[in-house]
Amino acid sequence: MANIFARSPYLIRIAESGQNGSKGELFLSATTFSVSPQYTLSKLIPASNNLETLYDISPYIREYIRFASCSAGGNAAVTNPTTERVNVRVKRYKLVVSTYTLLDTTDYIAFDGSTYYESGYNFDLGNYGLDAGNYYYNPTSDAGKIRVTTGASFTARYTNLSTAVVTTLAVASSTFDIPRVRTANVNEGNKVEILNGASAVQATWYFYPLEECKYTPVIIDFVNKYGAWQREFFFKASNDTLSVENTEYNLLQTDSYNYNTLEGQRKVFNANGKKSIKVNTGWVAETWSDVLKQIMLSERILIDNKPAKINSKSTELFKHINTNQINYSLDFEFAYDVINSVI
Repeated sequence: MANIFARSPYLIRIAESGQNGSKGELFLSATTFSVSPQYTLSKLIPASNNLETLYDISPYIREYIRFASCSAGGNAAVTNPTTERVNVRVKRYKLVVSTYTLLDTTDYIAFDGSTYYESGYNFDLGNYGLDAGNYYYNPTSDAGKIRVTTGASFTARYTNLSTAVVTTLAVASSTFDIPRVRTANVNEGNKVEILNGASAVQATWYFYPLEECKYTPVIIDFVNKYGAWQREFFFKASNDTLSVENTEYNLLQTDSYNYNTLEGQRKVFNANGKKSIKVNTGWVAETWSDVLKQIMLSERILIDNKPAKINSKSTELFKHINTNQINYSLDFEFAYDVINSVI
């Protein structure tokens, strides 16, 4: 089944010989599809010599996806929340005179991910919600999870990086969140591999513990380009800031002839504050710039399990040839007022 990453446009094309129009029926469901479509899109051809009709279905898909919270990685494979993805069925029809004829029916699974311009349109990023590579975690915190979409008889294989002890998890024929690091491997780290039914390796990740002696690591969870939660640890110094806003007005004295000097001449109202934080990665590899790019482009971020938004709008993407030791500093603002103002 193909994937749709709905933060980028996903175009359905209908251009059949003899058509004077077309129609697309869009079915969206977390489980099984209904009899009637959630959306019906139709249009006439632009001209007799231009039969192409295009439908961008991404905005309709995104209405069905939300990221309420980021659960811990745990120690077992659990079904990925159905709110973080949606099953999609598209029925394409051509219109000849006044009759619609069904052309085909295609099923997809859609995520709130995005593709880069350089990849071209309708690009499929694959079945795994994390780039292959090396990752570091604080051994006293949950290392996070990986979203995987699998076929029949798939397994996740964990290899302890020190003892080489192997354990497995069954992850067959569904979309799962699997732990990055199993409990028995927390102190040494592990390699994670996804194996198909023939025991061929489909994806590989390495997770290494990194113990920070001086600073308290800051945990950042964000929805990455795959539309999956990704956890990163900012190991080095962090700085917290409080900024306050209010409205000031001139106070009318109760007695201007014999006024109270403790009353003052100006007062404020609507006072509230915002908290922000500046974090540092510590030394990272040059390839970490793609993680940085995904954080800066993410629309959903949690810092130590609190909602936040990124204030850093630009940064140099360092190269080792120019900078031997690469550290990134990022500024975030927590996405709520200090004094509760929810109504």
